[in-house]
Amino acid sequence: MLRGAMLVAVAYAGLLVVGALGLWALEGTPQTPNGSHWDPASALLFVTTLLTTVGYGSVTPLSAAGRAFCAAYAVVGVPVTMLTLTATARRLMGPLADRPRRYLQVHWGFTRHSAARTHFVLLVGVTMGVLVLLPAAVFHVLEDTWSYLDAVYFCVISLCTIGLGDLVPAETPGQPFRQLYQVGVAAYLLLGLTGVLLLAQTFQRLVELHGVTSVTSATSSPAGDAEEGAGLLEGTRDGEKPARGHRGSAMGDTGGHRGGGQ
Repeated sequence: MLRGAMLVAVAYAGLLVVGALGLWALEGTPQTPNGSHWDPASALLFVTTLLTTVGYGSVTPLSAAGRAFCAAYAVVGVPVTMLTLTATARRLMGPLADRPRRYLQVHWGFTRHSAARTHFVLLVGVTMGVLVLLPAAVFHVLEDTWSYLDAVYFCVISLCTIGLGDLVPAETPGQPFRQLYQVGVAAYLLLGLTGVLLLAQTFQRLVELHGVTSVTSATSSPAGDAEEGAGLLEGTRDGEKPARGHRGSAMGDTGGHRGGGQ
């Protein structure tokens, strides 16, 4: 199982590298209009925002070949990314969701429902701290023009895959360790979206445990209502009423039984 996960991770890293090198080769030349903005790290960050559908839009391919490659790469890479991140989140459900809930039940005496609610609240707090508040502090230090609120805003907008593009990291010219910084942002997006998917799946299980999703299945469907209405209409033909007819036949049967008894 661990070997399979490693193979998937290596394969997906290869997909990112192929996309980054392809766009760098097509766009990072002096002949292209924005060739000076493309380097291997910038291309890696771009393909990461492309495959995760964040898409800041600060750097885009302008050549015909680059746009054609980008379109074909997105058609293949976006579904692969969604499948990979979702499968990773499901694999993390065991150690990060199921085991903590069982621990709360066994060692703290929580019921199944209360353990699920408590675990979800704790998971939300940990997710906010690890994926939003802590990274926001790092962005606040690395980006001179960003306030801490700006950094929190950037993290939330990015992890929600909105990507407005009004704040983009590693865009300041001459920034120290800029390429390493861009690679770190790409890794943060992938890890952060995996955490968001884990949180979403945990919430889905919580909703199912409390029976919210069963409410819709318990209600009668329009087809069932139509069948019931058709049955009522059949019973009311020729001026008969089903309920009274039923009651009359029941009373008749009772009278027959009494007559037999007498």
